[in-house]
Amino acid sequence: MDQNRIRKIRIASWVGIIGNGILAALKVSVGLLSGSMAVVADGIDSASDIVTSLVTLFTADIIAAPPDREHPWGHSRAETIATKLLSFIIFFAGAQLAVSTVGNLLQRAPRELPGRIALAVTGVSIAGKIFLALHKYRIGRETDSSMLKADAMNMRNDIFLSLAVLTGLTAVFLLKQPVIDTVTGLLLSLWIMKSGFDLFMETSLELMDSVEDHSVYRTVFDAADRTPGVINPHRARIRKLNNLYDIDLDIEVEGTISVMEAHRIAQNVEQNIKKAVQNIFDIMVHVEPEGNVEQDEQFGLTREDL
Repeated sequence: MDQNRIRKIRIASWVGIIGNGILAALKVSVGLLSGSMAVVADGIDSASDIVTSLVTLFTADIIAAPPDREHPWGHSRAETIATKLLSFIIFFAGAQLAVSTVGNLLQRAPRELPGRIALAVTGVSIAGKIFLALHKYRIGRETDSSMLKADAMNMRNDIFLSLAVLTGLTAVFLLKQPVIDTVTGLLLSLWIMKSGFDLFMETSLELMDSVEDHSVYRTVFDAADRTPGVINPHRARIRKLNNLYDIDLDIEVEGTISVMEAHRIAQNVEQNIKKAVQNIFDIMVHVEPEGNVEQDEQFGLTREDL
């Protein structure tokens, strides 16, 4: 396990916990004092981001554990599961916000205009979220962490959410209609729920042993075709374990060669694939005699399937 990768994930998680904690406390307190439901909503979203950072921090310890008897493939899937959990947390936060803002909208009690300090704290929030989004996205790319990339996407969404709050508050002051601020809070809740749903769908690919970028299949076939002695590479199955590719591939070789020679060809295929594809977890090359046909072969892709 890459300990440097784990260390970077932990640091990024702590930055998210501390940064979002400060922003959440600031926005919720100022939103309540100024009477802005949209700012309170934005603060609740930042509070949920503390939970997401805690999830990434806890998951970093899990994926750092070595393989064991119960988990011979290691613990990398924990990161995908954690990312799936983040999608539920994000969606639930948006749903809770929608319920509270709809209730506020239906109230017949007179609403007061939010204080101007709400504008200032929203500006501070935008600056803080930009920093957190850029930091998590940079570390996410360096470590190829689906969790941090998802969290960075969530931070990016928060920037647009805060901009929407700022626009709503500005409209409130210009048009003297406090209800605009509440409607803005409702729109924010819908945005949060959409972000959670999109993240849920993205993580489903990996949990279903699929890959988003199918060009990696062509790269694997090309690497096998470049290997002397390889005939008809087929039945490729590629999945991701966290940031690593697990690759299975069938090849045919001349039926009269020795087992030692067939083994050497398979090793060369592995080396060529590793040169062409970064972040390899494991490669399994199955060798068959030329022209072999197995009727029960149902799984895997050929070049024609692409």
